[in-house]
Amino acid sequence: MTQVLIAACLSSDEQPALSAALDFLQSGLETEKATVSLSLAADLEALVQASAGTVRLVSLQTQLASLQTPWPEIEEALSRQFAALAETGDPVLIATVFRLVDRHLDDGHTRLIRIRRLNLLATELSREFGAFVIDIDRVFADIGGQVLKTDYRLQGQAGAELAGHTLAVGIATNALDAFIPFEAQERVIAFINSRQPTDRSSVNLAPPDMMSMGKGRRRQRVSTVTDAVQENHVGWQLRQFMSGKIGFADAVDKLIMAVRRRGVKESFSLLTSGISKLINKKAHI
Repeated sequence: MTQVLIAACLSSDEQPALSAALDFLQSGLETEKATVSLSLAADLEALVQASAGTVRLVSLQTQLASLQTPWPEIEEALSRQFAALAETGDPVLIATVFRLVDRHLDDGHTRLIRIRRLNLLATELSREFGAFVIDIDRVFADIGGQVLKTDYRLQGQAGAELAGHTLAVGIATNALDAFIPFEAQERVIAFINSRQPTDRSSVNLAPPDMMSMGKGRRRQRVSTVTDAVQENHVGWQLRQFMSGKIGFADAVDKLIMAVRRRGVKESFSLLTSGISKLINKKAHI
């Protein structure tokens, strides 16, 4: 039986959401003769050390534990750690933080500013290192903290269930290429979506900056910044191949999967763009 290896670095408040995500994923994978194997990482350094072939999930909520740390230090550390994660060649996913904080708390305003900065940084980390963003903040903001009876900590049954569903969809959509075939991925995604929490089904989750993308077998509603994310991800894969960290067979498999997802024209457009960026980067070194 295929094992989908996942290593996660999340806060203690997010453990119920992670448990819900694993339930969604495991239920969807059962009929595909696959199972989920989870390991918890104490920090991002430990996440980098996870075994090869592991999906690496990071929640930025972990960065709220020490608000006294100056923001430039947080930003520099995260950039360095995500560069190391990208070098593994495995899928890396970033979960944003729901920006709802009780401002009557002593550190409420400071915490809210830190959350906003972290969520903005998630986009920059995605662009630079090709990580996939699971936008918890957008999903929860569309419904509202009062409806869900939760805040940035994602506590409560409704909050944990919705966060778990969002994490499961993000993992199934972006991180299963190495484990199960494309058709099986589609069935898993469809199954998880069929079990979406009722609070979510009545809300339009497609924001105005979303567009339909893909000429291949899977068309997705994606953010207009996704092209930059994908190009940078391609750049990282090219560097992995050229440095010998990805073999020729693995590179061919990734190319075939890209064609199946996006179609020949779009896939080779991304490849050409990635090669161009790699050449330009070398020229400026």
